[in-house]
Parts: sequence; structure tokens; C-alpha cells
Amino acid sequence: MPKLKNRYPKLCQDRNRAISWHNGERVYHGKWGTPEAEKSYKRFIAKLLENPALPIRDNKTDDVLVSELVAGFLDYIETRLDKTDFSHFKRAIGYLVDVYGGLSRKKFCHSIVSSIL
Repeated sequence: MPKLKNRYPKLCQDRNRAISWHNGERVYHGKWGTPEAEKSYKRFIAKLLENPALPIRDNKTDDVLVSELVAGFLDYIETRLDKTDFSHFKRAIGYLVDVYGGLSRKKFCHSIVSSIL
């Protein structure tokens, strides 16, 4: 049976993250099971409904979420740390994602700098 091409990307679980795939690219929506992940997924589908040919992210208007940065970093260091160190690190960085995961990179940096000053 041929693949259907006009389906919406599903919301999937990858470890503790909510993801979907579009044009071979992984899109992070936040922590699995949270309302923020659901909202991010719905915004993503709405954006695709407006124009399916658009790329996922327009660097001029869209910014990377803290949860996306953390997820990429965790994928990067998972092979470089042993299991015990990785689990401790993942637990510690999980608090960062719980508090700031839904913020964009720019808003996160701004909030950190303003709290220091």
C-alpha cells in the first residue's frame, strides 16, 4: 500500500519529550504529557495548515525553545557520559526545562540577565 502524503505529523514520545516529524526533521514540543507540549503541537499543526510548503522554522521570526536546546544537548552528551553521571545530569537539567522549557532562547537569556542585574 502506498504511503499517504496528506497526513498531519503525529505527536510522538521520545524518552520524556514530545516530538513530531516534518520533512525528515524532528520538531520538539516540550516535555511529554504537559499542556505546553500540546499547545506547541497545535501551533505547529496550525502553521502547517496555513502553508504546508513552509519550513518548520523561520530564523527571522521564530526562535529555538529552551526545551529544544536541552533535548539536543542531552542527545549529544548521552554517549559521552556513563549511565550514572548521565542520569544525575538529566535529573538536574530537568528542573531547568520544567521552569524555562517553554521560553524561547532570547526570552530565557533576557530573564537570566535581568535576574542577575
